[in-house]
Amino acid sequence: MSDQPRKSRADRGHVRLNQRDLHALEWIFDMRAAFESDISEILGPEHPISKNAARAVVKRWENAGVASADPVLAGQGRLVRLTAEGTRLVSSMELESDGAATSAAGAVRHAMVARARLRIENAGVGGSRVLAWISERQWRHENEAALHTGSHVPDGFVRLDGGMTGVVQVGHTRVEVARLRPLIAKLARHHPVVVLAVPRGELAGNPAGPAAVTDDGDGLPATVFTVEI
Repeated sequence: MSDQPRKSRADRGHVRLNQRDLHALEWIFDMRAAFESDISEILGPEHPISKNAARAVVKRWENAGVASADPVLAGQGRLVRLTAEGTRLVSSMELESDGAATSAAGAVRHAMVARARLRIENAGVGGSRVLAWISERQWRHENEAALHTGSHVPDGFVRLDGGMTGVVQVGHTRVEVARLRPLIAKLARHHPVVVLAVPRGELAGNPAGPAAVTDDGDGLPATVFTVEI
């Protein structure tokens, strides 16, 4: 039997990322930020891993230098964003990381939109399945001319299996939900479906459950659906 020591792996000491990691990092890049408490669902919506396992994954991303995780809101877990290295890993189009370019308050809003996406894709809208999500980042990239005219920037769009496309607007605080009513009414005049995502219990008169049609008593047009986040 040989006494020669076994050769060490060339990548020993380096953090290796798998395909699931890359998919999740691309997802977070598209949405700009996510709460650590939602990482489990992002990694595997059909078979979510435990919260402890998700925290271990985020820690591995931090060790690899592709993501940062910072405590911002109590009860939500840390706020996960890509670093400049993580951004370069998933996209050659943007060199600056969102962590450096976005304030903590702005990143919290992005994370709330990311949570809304998870809820909407899981529950559907008015009985229709969600076939695709168009993020605010993607919309900006595809509608640069509209940005120069001061057009409203949506939080996202959903393509539904019935052939329609709906616009998504997120109100992540009580004050914002109240201020959104005129905007929602305006969006409903220009889009066949409007999805309003709000914190649980923030929309009085809304039936329980995600993606339920709002009734006439809540003051919103009949084409507006609501989802709780």
